[in-house]
Amino acid sequence: MTKRTIAILLFISLAFNLAVLGSILWIRLNHKACPAEIPQSGHHRIVLPPHLQNDHVMWSPEIRELHSEFNKSKIELMRELAKDPITETSITAIIDNSLAAQGSLERALAHRLLEIRKQMSAAEAQEYFSSRAEQMKKRSQAFKHKYNRRRNNEKDNPN
Repeated sequence: MTKRTIAILLFISLAFNLAVLGSILWIRLNHKACPAEIPQSGHHRIVLPPHLQNDHVMWSPEIRELHSEFNKSKIELMRELAKDPITETSITAIIDNSLAAQGSLERALAHRLLEIRKQMSAAEAQEYFSSRAEQMKKRSQAFKHKYNRRRNNEKDNPN
């Protein structure tokens, strides 16, 4: 090998090494370190008072069955909508069945909440149901905020 070839190879090696070191340095300086702890989403599970923390307190077999029926009706609707051609009368019937199943589930859950409330003291009820109401309000606001951000982004970026 000639001196010129060796010098060219050394120069290429030096350039490659500098590129690697520069990349590592750039990553170190610009990459934010992962937090030691995953931040909480702000949603924490609100628990019932200790004397009501049985698994069957809220989710009785009846409510589980109603929930299962409601989920089956939603799945059936999605499968029917996926078909081509669609049958509007069939889809309307499935929607009606789904709404009836949802209504039955909501009614059973509301009655179950009433039964649970009867087993609570006034202080327990105040703490539990106020916390649930606040959590529902925050969830609704978060959904609206997310919706508005998406809507505004679409308005700003028509693509």
